[in-house]
This record gives sequence, C-alpha cells and structure tokens, in this order.
Amino acid sequence: MMRRVKRWGYGQTGAGCWLLSAVLGVLLPWTAAARAESLLPLAAETAWTLPSGVAEASVGVAYANDGRFPFFTPAGTLRRQTLVEVPQVGFRIGAGAWAEFHATYETIYLDEQAANGQTNNQFGGGDARIFTKLRLHNETDRFPGLGMSFGTKLPNASRSSGLGTDDTDFAADALVSKDLGPVVTHLNLGIWLLGNSGPMIGHSFSAGGQDDVLHYDVAVTSHELGETASGAVKLRLLGEIDGLTNSHANYGNDRSAIRTGIQLTRGAGMAYLGVSAGLITGSENLGASMGFVYTFEPGRMFGEE
Repeated sequence: MMRRVKRWGYGQTGAGCWLLSAVLGVLLPWTAAARAESLLPLAAETAWTLPSGVAEASVGVAYANDGRFPFFTPAGTLRRQTLVEVPQVGFRIGAGAWAEFHATYETIYLDEQAANGQTNNQFGGGDARIFTKLRLHNETDRFPGLGMSFGTKLPNASRSSGLGTDDTDFAADALVSKDLGPVVTHLNLGIWLLGNSGPMIGHSFSAGGQDDVLHYDVAVTSHELGETASGAVKLRLLGEIDGLTNSHANYGNDRSAIRTGIQLTRGAGMAYLGVSAGLITGSENLGASMGFVYTFEPGRMFGEE
C-alpha cells in the first residue's frame, strides 16, 4: 500500500515553489550540454561512453519476488523470497574521449523462508561495484560501435545475513551497439567469475574456486519520442533479454529474464520505470524498478570551463 505523502506545513505553496526554485537555481548551472545515453531500467550497457567531464548520478529502487538471491543459493532451498533494493545509487563519469568509470551501491531488504520453514528477515548494506568502460570503435554507417566493460564486485554485504556471498566477483563484457533507424540495438557478451564461498543455504557443495558463467544481454530501444522543442518531455521505450548460462551444475547460478521499461526525459533529468519476468527458475518470478537519473558536469561546480 502506498504511503500518503505529507504536504509541507507553513506556506505550503509558496514554500514549495521557493524550495524548487532554489534547487533548480543550484543545479541548472551545472547541467551538461549533452544528455547521457543511460539504458536504465535495463541492465545492458551501450558501446558508447559519456563525453569527457560529463557525469551521471542515479537513485532508484528495485523489487524482485521469488528469485534465488544471492548467487550460490541451491535450487529447492527456498519456499519464498522478497528482495527490495532501496536505495540503489550510482555514479558514472566520462574520462577523456574513450573511457568511462562508474560505481554502484545499494541497501537491501530481504524477507525469505527456507524449505525447512526457517525465516530470515534482514535489512542492511549490499555490495559495491566498480567498473570501467572503454569505447573501442565509433559507429559508422556500415559498422556498429564497439566497446568493452570490465570491473569487480566488492564483498561488502554480510554473508551471515544472506545479503551477499562475501566474496569478490569479476566481470568483463564486449559491447556492440548499432542504430538501425527505427530502433537502436545493443549486445553485451562476456564472462563473469563468481567467487564461491560455499552454499548460502544447504550443504551440497564445498567452498573454494569460482563459477565461470557466460553473460549475455540483447537489448532494443526506440529513439526518443515526443516534441523536439526545448523543455518538452520525451519518451523512450526499452526492452532486453538478460542472463547467465554455463553455471556449474551444483551451483545453480544460471539466470535469464526479460525486462521492459520506459524513460521520460526533460532537460538533464530522466525518470525510468521497468518490469521484468524470469524465464528460468533461478530468476525472479516478477520484478520492478524505478528511479531518476541526472546528468551534469562536475567541473563546472568548481569554476572550471
């Protein structure tokens, strides 16, 4: 059930307008001239990087029902699971003409019941992820844009609470993007190395080593739909199939889900909303996410031109 938002008290209308004007007055001078090509709520990455000095800050919330979180949760060990990541925060920035750095972090609410009836209800910090994206080849009329993304998950989440594996993961993906006219397509293909600290629930395998899984993501997005006039709200439609395959039989880390979403953009701000459905048992039955992305130039905050 949605909470009712309390209105401001004294001088509701005047105070609200004054506060909004003050916030816009602070933020607008730092707004980037070029808007980022974020694909949120999708998990896919484009082969393109942000322009040098342009940054993107995001905040959001995500919900997943009856998946198997985190990795190395064996099949059949959970009766039910609800996972909420709130907030999800992210930051990325373009560096030079061909590189981009980004980091994400979330706090997690987990409510689950094991097959033996034992329940687990937790709220705490999740994992941090640090990635680098390189633009390797610009898109041309005949050839797609090419890039590469690689990075690591830092084991910040508590294993004892079930909020993480308490192990380091590595990932690397080749990125391909091509504008086909009516739509823009993106392909991410790579390998994820998942650190094995042992089963999260149950005792079907021993800790040690890693699970080398193949990652794939095929995404399609529309061009922005809407008025071209300054200040107009623009709509973009997005969809993807994202998954992991080739997991060790005992680990059960195969995942596959279909995800669709919309973006509403005005100026440097973009709101997004997405829903997902699992295609195999390891993924969520149903998921949803929403959030906001703001594009700006940090250098202008410090008086740099």
